[in-house]
Amino acid sequence: MKAAVLRTFDRDLQIEDVPLALPRDREVLVRIRATGVCASDLTTIRGKTGAELPLVPGHEAAGVVEMVGPGVSKVRPGDRVVLSWAPNCGQCFYCQGSHPTLCDTYGMAAGHGALWDGTRRLGPIDAPIAHYSCISSFAEQAVVPEAACILITEDVPFAVAALVGCAVTTGFGAVVNDAGLRPGESLAVIGIGGVGINALQAAEVAGAGVVLAIDIDPAKAALALAHGATHFLNAGDPDLPEKVRALTQGRGVDSAIECTGRPSAIAQAYHLTRPAGHVVIVGIAPKEADLALPAIGFPGSKKRLIGSIYGGGIPERDIHRILDLYRKGRLKLDAQIGARIALSEVNEALRWLEQGVLARTMIEFAA
Repeated sequence: MKAAVLRTFDRDLQIEDVPLALPRDREVLVRIRATGVCASDLTTIRGKTGAELPLVPGHEAAGVVEMVGPGVSKVRPGDRVVLSWAPNCGQCFYCQGSHPTLCDTYGMAAGHGALWDGTRRLGPIDAPIAHYSCISSFAEQAVVPEAACILITEDVPFAVAALVGCAVTTGFGAVVNDAGLRPGESLAVIGIGGVGINALQAAEVAGAGVVLAIDIDPAKAALALAHGATHFLNAGDPDLPEKVRALTQGRGVDSAIECTGRPSAIAQAYHLTRPAGHVVIVGIAPKEADLALPAIGFPGSKKRLIGSIYGGGIPERDIHRILDLYRKGRLKLDAQIGARIALSEVNEALRWLEQGVLARTMIEFAA
């Protein structure tokens, strides 16, 4: 199959003919129909997470089941699926403790560029290529754990399903699950990209009061206001804290969602949040970055710092809920999709992302 392979950090991906082994026990072969170009892919490609190379990136995807391995009962050939990039085993300490996105089995596999049994299906036997998040969707096909496959209906376009596979669920869940936003509460979303836009939409669905979109780029104001923000504020404004307090009865926001991964933005989210509020950190920081917060006032602030991965809930449950809201017209997802490109254009798409393109670029494959 054709796949985009990362062989050197911060260099272009190479489109190669890559061998793909057949699915093993509880694994599924999926023909990819659409995959989004996400900031998490870019972070890895630029060498900020220290992933093992060579690697086939891509994790936000949807497609059609072509073959199932032994022991698979969840899906069958011909099924349309969106892929969860954090497939959970359901048996480990974290799965049993209602934290499936922290699954030990997945974490071990993803951390070693492998599938659940610790081995790889990508590349020649004597020179295997690492999987990315058990998915590796910058390719025509992928072998994934059965648990990664979530059934979708015919009325959901593959590109929309792919978007829900990462950006939508991550932003939506950060608000609904991790912040636990209640009707009438205030929210700040820092970083208005693929995840931030969906955090804004989740706030609107949750019945939030004041919803602040905060970004350094004023060109994002119209997009933010069209997706649920009540106000747009510039992250570089020296008067930002005073403006936020003026909009929130002098207290600060009830919850802040940080989507950039920049330590300075995380600190900003902390300072804009009221005492006893929630600071939800979604953005992925470079591996060498540290976070500094004032220690003297932390105990008395009663603020809660929450790390959020994949929306902090149960991915399959949340994806079905999001798709139901989409069908009812309560979530604007089609409008978030921008350029639709071939796999051969993936490097251009990564550069567009670095330049601040607002809409999600989708790599699409023919049936």
